[in-house]
Amino acid sequence: MMAGSSARYDLESAAQSALFRLAAEYNQRAAGRLIHALQRRHASGVYGGDYEHKSIWDELCHDAQSGPHFHDHDPWDSILEALLQKEVERLTAAEFEALWLAAIPDVDDLTTALRDAGVIKEEFRSALLQRAGERNLERFEVW
Repeated sequence: MMAGSSARYDLESAAQSALFRLAAEYNQRAAGRLIHALQRRHASGVYGGDYEHKSIWDELCHDAQSGPHFHDHDPWDSILEALLQKEVERLTAAEFEALWLAAIPDVDDLTTALRDAGVIKEEFRSALLQRAGERNLERFEVW
């Protein structure tokens, strides 16, 4: 033991912190890939001529910032589900486990808890919607 060193390194706390940072980084990378995919899809025109949206990404940003506009059926669900599933399928088993562990709420027993991909999809979706909410959309408004 080193003299003057009274602080003990807490491996569990450090590992948990690293896991959360890794998950946040991966969620942002997934959001970037989702944005790229949405930018490549032409706008649906769901908002009419009031806005000059060029892509589905533009429309999703609009909805995130001034919506939601849809009550019965959210068209974003059907568009995003396939993209989110593709992102989950890209994960290795170790990446899946790490992201799931970082995202799950409290469970009674980690060894028997269901590894639900929906939890990871929701984290990816949250990261995507956060970026959609932060985007400047002034250039799309028609006045």
